[in-house]
Amino acid sequence: MLMSGCLTASPFQPEVVDTPEFQPEMFFAGKTTGDGTLVQHWKQPREFRVDGRGMKDASDGSFVLEQNVTYDDGATEHRVWHLRQTGAHTYAATLSDASGAVTAETKGNTLHLHYLIRQPAVYMDQWLYLQPDGTTVLNVATVSVLCVPWARVSERITRAGTGEESGKRLDL
Repeated sequence: MLMSGCLTASPFQPEVVDTPEFQPEMFFAGKTTGDGTLVQHWKQPREFRVDGRGMKDASDGSFVLEQNVTYDDGATEHRVWHLRQTGAHTYAATLSDASGAVTAETKGNTLHLHYLIRQPAVYMDQWLYLQPDGTTVLNVATVSVLCVPWARVSERITRAGTGEESGKRLDL
């Protein structure tokens, strides 16, 4: 169980449906914004905002998503995702603040991400649900430490851009 990353269910999980089909490289192309809350055990909840910009990398064909996260206390983070589709519903992915590879799989309107944040056993289990409007994603995630749920994330992400900016530099 420890080696698998101890998948934990989030307390809120929207319905998984066949349509709209979640294609992360389509939804995250261009500009996106997210507003959410991080709730950790024994700490005050932290509100945050995520400004993202995604595009196809002209050099290797992968999809790159850069995100700037700003917390309500002024703290900031910058992260970079790289995704490459490997099958009809699977992706090879990396994340700048993950410790190793990210597993990524789609099913209907859902994208499931799972990755090790820190050694030896701090994992993120993330579920993203594309809403019927095609412009909104609900993100629910659990951080587990040694298989014990430690923090929960809930976020509403909205799509603002068209994604027709392939080959341009990502300036956030």
